[in-house]
Amino acid sequence: MKRHINICIRIEETVGRIYRHMAASEFLTADVRQTLQTLAEEEEEHAGQLRFALRFPEDSVVKSLPEMLTQAQQLLDQVQRILQKIEATEVDDRQALSIGIELEKKFCQAHIANSFQFTDKSLKEMFAAMAKGDELHCQRLLDLQKSLTHS
Repeated sequence: MKRHINICIRIEETVGRIYRHMAASEFLTADVRQTLQTLAEEEEEHAGQLRFALRFPEDSVVKSLPEMLTQAQQLLDQVQRILQKIEATEVDDRQALSIGIELEKKFCQAHIANSFQFTDKSLKEMFAAMAKGDELHCQRLLDLQKSLTHS
């Protein structure tokens, strides 16, 4: 379990770095930069919640740990590639929002799946709350994307 949680921490930290890097771009509007900065801070909070989860006993996971590890590692690989890509090129508002929406949808699915894998009620609730947060992040990005399209 600790290996899985550590991978999840690295994912949240990497996504925070993605959002923070994009938020630093002068090619983005102020609204997009501010939203990305806020999301970066919230991803760092998720990483902190996961660090706390490392305190739970190993038997807090009930099933399919190898599959969870594989899925988490694949997601980490994906976000690391996205970070490398955005560090190499500048993105505009549309691209930044699309990247964020794609990431948040993937995280929502991963957090929901993880919530079913844990036997400990607190861990289940933490991952379910993180999935709800991802839904809110996605909606915030979609709303911003829509407002930019209509302006």
